[in-house]
Amino acid sequence: MNYDKPVVSGFPSAMSETRSNWWEQPNRVLLINLREGDEPKVDARELARFVLDFGATAFCINGGGIVAFYQTRIPGQRISNGLGARDLLAEVIPVAHENGLRVLARIDPSCAPRQLAADHPEWFARDRSGGLCEVSGHYVTCPNAGYYHERMVEVVREILMRYGADGIWNNQGKFAAWDTAACYCDTCERSFRAESGHAIPPAENWQDPLWRQYNEWRYLCIAAWVRRMNEAVHAVKRDGIFIAAVQLMESLETIRPGGWDIDYWLSDQDVPTFECQRRNTAPWWPGIQAKYLATLAPDKPRWMTVSYFYPWWRLYAAPEAENRPWIAQQFANGVNSWLHINGGYADLFDRRGLAPMREVFQRLKRWEPYFAGARSEAQVALVFSRHTQDNYGGDEPHARYLDFIRGWYCALQEAHIPFDVLSDKLLASERFARYRAVIVSNLACVSDETAASLEQYVAQGGGLVASFEAGWCNVDGVTRDGPAFARLFGGGYGAGSDNLKSSYAKIERRDDPVLAGIGDTDLLPNDGALREFRPESGRHVPLTLIPPVIAHSGATISIPELSAIGATTDVPVAVRGEFGRGRVVYFANQMEAL
Repeated sequence: MNYDKPVVSGFPSAMSETRSNWWEQPNRVLLINLREGDEPKVDARELARFVLDFGATAFCINGGGIVAFYQTRIPGQRISNGLGARDLLAEVIPVAHENGLRVLARIDPSCAPRQLAADHPEWFARDRSGGLCEVSGHYVTCPNAGYYHERMVEVVREILMRYGADGIWNNQGKFAAWDTAACYCDTCERSFRAESGHAIPPAENWQDPLWRQYNEWRYLCIAAWVRRMNEAVHAVKRDGIFIAAVQLMESLETIRPGGWDIDYWLSDQDVPTFECQRRNTAPWWPGIQAKYLATLAPDKPRWMTVSYFYPWWRLYAAPEAENRPWIAQQFANGVNSWLHINGGYADLFDRRGLAPMREVFQRLKRWEPYFAGARSEAQVALVFSRHTQDNYGGDEPHARYLDFIRGWYCALQEAHIPFDVLSDKLLASERFARYRAVIVSNLACVSDETAASLEQYVAQGGGLVASFEAGWCNVDGVTRDGPAFARLFGGGYGAGSDNLKSSYAKIERRDDPVLAGIGDTDLLPNDGALREFRPESGRHVPLTLIPPVIAHSGATISIPELSAIGATTDVPVAVRGEFGRGRVVYFANQMEAL
């Protein structure tokens, strides 16, 4: 296969006010996940009424892949044990259409019956020793092999042609599905060797350039499969849609080994959609994903899932107080919500969440005329970089990068400053024109083109905020001879300092605009690492370093009597200056993470 790097377009045009396709209208979707054995309890008309009661416009129901919930004619695709003689899709889809509802069929290419491995051993993922990877009585399949690229195309064609589904929702289309390891099958080994000249690395090692190349290769492989499936859907049904599950920033144990990067899928997704099932993560995860979608695809509708259940208890309702702000963040940032209900046909089920979630979705329906087509008017942008997350963050992505993004997100929210979230892959200079300030934070991995675009933006009057090791590496994580933003920052670097717990930043210029509103204090807390920066003449230094104030080595807190500041320095913590007609602020420390 030829894994050409996906073309990421420049600044898209605004969404057309004339929308001819159903998915371009505002939609509210229910994701109804069936389990084997639920089929006898499904009544098509009751299901349609249930969906309509939520004010929903569409729903997604099981199709094929791991197991078929319809009478498939494809050899080797297992039919659900609970289906019997029924043909669920043939019953449900016509009734839904009669009631004005659209239906997406869910597929899952991640694993297949073990019996299929006898006929097509080349379709399946292999561990390092060459063994098959078993999950719940099935074997995990390889995203580069025929099960994904041939069999799943057959499944999609069958569902669309025989049953008239309105589209396909893909679940778990990824490497390392269901917490398995990397794939070392012959197909993957041949493909990666053709790409790199090397075998697949034996283990994760972020200091190894070959591992970073392999990591990027996984993203490109999944993008190639998404493109293949999108083409297959549209070849059969012009007005059909293909949607693939993906996430941003959180759940890295899924995103990274899986090869999920929505930026590479943008041209092959009719409706860019993020999964946002509840995890142990920041409570504003839906917001950052929604803001990212809004700038990534302003010319397309955007959807996002939310869980009815509380992972990992699929039969237990998430607390109403948690779900409401989860959905509100999506809606407030221009994203339509999916409600994921799993186990709703179980004999034992937590029904307490149904009424409040029905109320929320009905409210979204009532509010639709006021919010449809709304645009962000934010004048501040926060840049997120998956390349920095991976190639610089390495085996410490949260501490080295994601905490910087989280810190800025939290600070901007609490200051009530409207802001957008931009992908670093879409940073052409015209993209910045509407913003008064762009925050690149610790954007360590940056291309020459992006650095040049930011220089042009600032020179023409824009504001830039950066920190710590911004611009130190190229997109592949290779350290540069000099930081890409050196001209913007106006200075050079000396030695760095680490482990600065209990240190401070001394306020040198109380009237400096960077410190406007700081209040009656002489210092600010500092922690972590700092990169010594030597500013050129003409730059302003509002904050300098006070070394750690620690009474004795290894102390978790200073002895009160010995907590006096004994020394100050002229080492800058913050530097401010001008570049062309614009403004630049550089924090040499890990201010956002703190």
